[in-house]
Amino acid sequence: MRVVVTGGAGKAGQHVVRAVAAAGHDVINFDRIPGSDLPGSFCRVDLTNAGETYDAMFQFRPDGVCHLAANPAPSGQARVDVFGNNVLSAFNLMQAAGDAGVRRMIYASSEMATGLLTEGVVPSRIPFDESERRPSPNAYAVSKYISEVIADSLSLAYPSMAFVGLRINNVIPPDRYDILQERRDNPALGLANFWSYIDARDVGSAYLAALEGESSGHEVFLIAAADTSSDQPLRALMAAHYDGYDCIAPDHDDFASAFNCAKMEQFFGWKPSYGWRQMDAS
Repeated sequence: MRVVVTGGAGKAGQHVVRAVAAAGHDVINFDRIPGSDLPGSFCRVDLTNAGETYDAMFQFRPDGVCHLAANPAPSGQARVDVFGNNVLSAFNLMQAAGDAGVRRMIYASSEMATGLLTEGVVPSRIPFDESERRPSPNAYAVSKYISEVIADSLSLAYPSMAFVGLRINNVIPPDRYDILQERRDNPALGLANFWSYIDARDVGSAYLAALEGESSGHEVFLIAAADTSSDQPLRALMAAHYDGYDCIAPDHDDFASAFNCAKMEQFFGWKPSYGWRQMDAS
């Protein structure tokens, strides 16, 4: 299968490139920078430019697209830049892919698209699934949710192309587990997303599973590590940091993620393989 990966030089994108290439697919990285030591070929593309996007898409005519390119900053930049870049690039790429006859479009949504990472907002229950969503004032969160709306809409225009949105959790590169240690030392650092995370290698395997799997229309999936980033029970953390929150299923393991990724397993057989507890034990 010929596969375009956008943002392949990025923190998660490089692991998607490697996973897809290792599975025997022909990979082309659409990005503004080539990255280093990545398999496959490279094409410099500004996805906010429709002409460049169409030219590159029709030059390579891929079977599948794995979209990760985005402005990744939820804060610290002008909101209009974050929003405009992410929404325009998603629309340009999805429409060009549809016109080029791409069969599967796997794209990066975000845990922030749920709206639950808004200060003071908590899920109605834990664990929660893809049906849980609230409005968010954050430009990055809104841009990722709008990407889902675009996919919903374009799935009507291109019924032969399957759209798969991955609501990716906080990505931790395999050599940066020290970030999670900082969160264990200071639990307040992890409260925004209920002490959840995902290893970048599991992002790669999730993209590959969705790319090689079967689905139709547009579907959205949560993906996260199986465990929390904390060595304290989730019940205690939620109660302490969220005004006595106690809406946790009685059978929910004390150290299991608040994010329910069962839909991803049901559709594509994907489960996370990496976590800090396994790393500490090795």
